[in-house]
Amino acid sequence: MRLALLFSGQGGQTPEHWRQVDHGVAGELRAALLRALPAIGEGRLANPEMLARNRIAQPLIFAQQMMSWHRLRDRLPRPICAAGYSLGEMAACCAAGAFSASDGVALCAERAALMDAAAAGEHGMLAVLGLDEALVASLAAEAGLAVAIRNAPRHLVLAGPRSGIVSISDRLLAAGASRLVPLAVQTPSHTPLLAGAAVAFAERLAHMPDGRLAFPVLGAVDGTAARTVRPALAALGRQIATPLDWAACLQSVRELQPDAVLEIGPGNALTRLFVELAPEIPARACDDFRSDDGIVHWIESCAG
Repeated sequence: MRLALLFSGQGGQTPEHWRQVDHGVAGELRAALLRALPAIGEGRLANPEMLARNRIAQPLIFAQQMMSWHRLRDRLPRPICAAGYSLGEMAACCAAGAFSASDGVALCAERAALMDAAAAGEHGMLAVLGLDEALVASLAAEAGLAVAIRNAPRHLVLAGPRSGIVSISDRLLAAGASRLVPLAVQTPSHTPLLAGAAVAFAERLAHMPDGRLAFPVLGAVDGTAARTVRPALAALGRQIATPLDWAACLQSVRELQPDAVLEIGPGNALTRLFVELAPEIPARACDDFRSDDGIVHWIESCAG
């Protein structure tokens, strides 16, 4: 049975996800999370505004993903690949064995701190649907924004100063955008504004040991497969300030011909994108199910 994994990024987190973390994370992973976020044990994080803050969202989302993966991994076939959307690439690398989950929490907290320090002021991200990429990129540049993510040919994500996002919204709608979706992210991810953070994080990762990954990790920047730790970690540093071609990454997953694709993490946005690209391949998200048993039974049913 050929299983591919997708790990979601920031934006789909809700207070319910963090209640799951608070009640479900244990052992070394919980200890690492409490070191990164002491407030999690005090019930002060369960509101959307707090959960959108970079320094809180990144370690929490990673911990939620690792909690789910640790429960499922011994019940699932070995994946043929994993890919992660933005922050989710941290979880993909961890699941493949690039570093431990407890080390990953600390790395996510460090990643968030570097990103926040690199871009002072108010920033955000905006999904734009229904317009050609060239037009969106032109309008974005005029507003001081950049195309950060290409989800599909007419589904892009812009990032930059919040003032630019406010100023461009009416122009995008007037140009024919079918939908604008502000994301629950407060940093200009995957733009040159975070170049300093990308360099610093890459230097931090460069000191980690190399080795063989348990399965390939497809980079979110262009879908290139890493089979050993060193190139996977290099991709983690690079993607902080480099636009993501998530559409290309999903195409790489499709070309590996999985029997099923499972999204791990908050929400099901990646599942919906994959289904649009490859409707012939069954794809579901963990959030679609009420129990781990339901996930396992569905994957078993995809084996034929």
